Amino acid sequence: MPNLLWPRALSPDVGRTGLIGRTIHWLGVAIAAAVLVTALGFAVDGWQPEDAAWMVAAAAALALGARGVRYLLARE
Repeated sequence: MPNLLWPRALSPDVGRTGLIGRTIHWLGVAIAAAVLVTALGFAVDGWQPEDAAWMVAAAAALALGARGVRYLLARE
């Protein structure tokens, strides 16, 4: 059965650009998670639900963009 979440095997030898791509990816994911937590706080408090929705969209875009950078630089 193919792996749909991670379709390619991780390569142990990706070089410097691959390591940069992996670092950018995980930094982007960490920042996106922090934005999601902040958006959750906004939504739960009822303070700014519109801003919370935009923050969720921005976090998703950031995570996908960081994944794209990883794909381009590390080829995985």
